[in-house]
Amino acid sequence: MMGFSLYPHHLRGKSDCTLADFCEMIARAAERYGAEHFGIGSDLCQDQPDSVVTWMRNGRWTKGTDYGEGSADAPGFPPMPPWFRDNRDFANIEQGLRDVGMAEDEIAGIMGGNWYRFFAESFTPQG
Repeated sequence: MMGFSLYPHHLRGKSDCTLADFCEMIARAAERYGAEHFGIGSDLCQDQPDSVVTWMRNGRWTKGTDYGEGSADAPGFPPMPPWFRDNRDFANIEQGLRDVGMAEDEIAGIMGGNWYRFFAESFTPQG
């Protein structure tokens, strides 16, 4: 199971990544490996100050400063793409997947069903 990251530093064009590019990437991966293996991995840090990102990157015991994919000049969380500002924009991704021609069952899986199945199969008591 793999989640497609929405972290701007991971996206083609970073904060300027288009919804079409993001959804096309998902569609091509699904064609190649099967849509049932993918979901959204948002790593959403909604409404959190940059101090939370700093803590996630450095922890408590790190001696140096880790800027992640950022830099000393741009240490904070980069701006999100305009089509995914926060959790209220998941519907944009769902529509974007339709726009690139994905089937409704594939979209339902990518938008959460595949993660649910993965967790149910992987983290429940066996026999």
